[in-house]
Amino acid sequence: MLNDLQSSGIPVLRVSLSHHPDKFSEGSQELNITKKVNFIFGRNGTGKTTISDQIMSQLSTEYDVCLFKDFDGVVENDRLNAVALGTENAKIQKEIDIVDNDIAEIRKQIEQPEDVNIENLLTKATKSKKAYDTQYNKINAFFVDSARKLKNLSNPQIAKTSYDKPSFKDEIAKASLLSEDSIVAHKNTIKADKKADVPNILFPDIDLSLYLESTNEVLQSSVAQTQDIPELKGKTDKQNFARQGMIIHQHKIGEICAFCGNEISDERWQLLGNYFNDEVKKLESRIASGITKIELELDAIKGIEEIKEVVFYDRFKQDIRKLNLQIVAKRNEYKEFLSSLQAALEEKKKKLFIESTPLEIAIPANFNYIEKECEDLVKGHNELSLNLKTEQEKAKDALRYHEINKMLDEFQYDDESISLAKLSAINDEAQKVLGDKKNELQIKQDARKDLILQTKDEEKIAEKINKLLLSMGVVSFSLKLVKDDDENQKGQYQIKSHDENIRPITKLSKGEKNIIAFLYFIFSLESVDSRSKPKVIVLDDPMTSNDDTMQYLMISEIQKLYRGLRDGNYLIILTHNCHFYLNVRPNTGRTYKENGEEISFYEKYGVYHLFSDGKRTTIKSISKGKQDFKTSYETLWKELVFLHNTEDASPDLMLSPCRKICETYMNFTKKGIEAFYGDNISAKKLFDVNQHSIDDFEAEANGKTKCEILAILQKLFTDNDAVDHINSYWRGGET
Repeated sequence: MLNDLQSSGIPVLRVSLSHHPDKFSEGSQELNITKKVNFIFGRNGTGKTTISDQIMSQLSTEYDVCLFKDFDGVVENDRLNAVALGTENAKIQKEIDIVDNDIAEIRKQIEQPEDVNIENLLTKATKSKKAYDTQYNKINAFFVDSARKLKNLSNPQIAKTSYDKPSFKDEIAKASLLSEDSIVAHKNTIKADKKADVPNILFPDIDLSLYLESTNEVLQSSVAQTQDIPELKGKTDKQNFARQGMIIHQHKIGEICAFCGNEISDERWQLLGNYFNDEVKKLESRIASGITKIELELDAIKGIEEIKEVVFYDRFKQDIRKLNLQIVAKRNEYKEFLSSLQAALEEKKKKLFIESTPLEIAIPANFNYIEKECEDLVKGHNELSLNLKTEQEKAKDALRYHEINKMLDEFQYDDESISLAKLSAINDEAQKVLGDKKNELQIKQDARKDLILQTKDEEKIAEKINKLLLSMGVVSFSLKLVKDDDENQKGQYQIKSHDENIRPITKLSKGEKNIIAFLYFIFSLESVDSRSKPKVIVLDDPMTSNDDTMQYLMISEIQKLYRGLRDGNYLIILTHNCHFYLNVRPNTGRTYKENGEEISFYEKYGVYHLFSDGKRTTIKSISKGKQDFKTSYETLWKELVFLHNTEDASPDLMLSPCRKICETYMNFTKKGIEAFYGDNISAKKLFDVNQHSIDDFEAEANGKTKCEILAILQKLFTDNDAVDHINSYWRGGET
């Protein structure tokens, strides 16, 4: 965020900490940097890293914020047994390591595992492919075997000699079962020789209704009698006998009756002639004519023959037999009907003088339906005869489709096909997932190549680091540039020990990593373009577990840095190390001239202390020497006074600095525990109690107030004749 100008002309860097009200107290939620060089001391957990992160976040727009945080600038490269030197290279190496891990994880999925019991994408894809291939080969073998069987079928042969697997597959959709009769018919068609065409079969066209009507008219007719013969009256048999006698006798003189042997008199003949007059003759004639016609029709019906099977192809046998049954049945119906009419007329001849009851019988249907069936039969036969070769091929096809259907059913083709479809879907998905994972591997490998191309050659800075280490008498290790012929990755250095052997990077100590990273950071500041934005250099706890030589080297380089700091640039050093805090700074007692005036150390440099009450941190600006401390022992008293005077601080927090103060005093005065604590051994127990983390809820509360704890400490120093000692440090701790 933008900074106000001070009277000195140096902008104030305002760092807001308001986003962390849980970490910083209400009056310490803004840090104002007013000096070029600043020293911030705070125990671990007081928010130093939060402050450095906020500086980076808030000031990076206006400034080139250069942040050193531990050994982030040194990252191990297992592939080359080297370290990636430089912030960019270290950052890239971390990305490479992430990509390498991703690649390794992907390879676990796409390469054959050593343990046969482990399942991955490759084994799943292999398994699904094998299952699919097995089922596919099973069905394919069925196709081949079925085609072979069909090709070899004979008597009749229903497939061409070229019939093969594709032919069979193409005809699966046409598979259809045939009835036994159809099978026989198709076989007969295949075996048939060409026959002659058959003419249409015709049947008599008789209107039976007219015959019935005419017959009933005759039956209902009668002749009126003009002459009465008492002995014949009402006696039909005698009437018929008399009528027959007139027919067989001639009217001659002296003619003798064939029945009685007497001569037939003229009178008797005349009497019978009048009795059987012309009307009788007419009726008799009608009856005789009707009977004759009926007899002719009966002869025509009797002449209807059954269809001869021999002239037709065998495939029509069943149809012919059915038609013949119909023909015979219909012929019998006609005969029965006409015979009934004939019998009625014969009976009417005996009853000429009375009306007979008309016939009420059903009229049989005509031959039209049968004739149509015969017409279709003849048409089918003649068409077959005309297209016999084509029909024989169709018959072969039908028989072949029938055999295919049987084979499919026996193989349970539908179920096998469904199984293949399911296995195909599973295999497709498995192969897709495996393929996607392989593509992902390629993407990762390409990304890795791009990252390696982005690495920078830091050889000049490495040479500076080696020279500096050598000048300081550090011969335990040096940096050796790695020539990466395989992948051409730059900025990678192996660690060479004093005996010229390459050390495993896993043996590089934390302190060695830290000094390499620190020196790289310092030297890299020199390579920044002078035309870039002003810099804010932040050292977040740069001192770790380095030995004395490394500490001196680090302190020396930092002092060079802030002594040569250009105007407009800022340096902010945050640390929890008392020794480093006290020694990295210049002499706090000397004065400095600025703008013709003498100023103190605390007017020239920014000094801040961070104090925590166990919940939140308070930032205290140090403006004079008595607020500061000159030894780590003084920091304990400063911390104790702060905790005592801070209202929200728990009394328990005072126990730790009390214990450390007592231990430091005992070490300095060479007093043992018994000599120092004397009879007040309960004080030691109190100070040792609750040395746990703040969030350790199993710790027991000490039950003492702040004043009671301070009184116990005061009594201990009073009993050890050190009243002046405690009073001076207590007053020195007050600010």
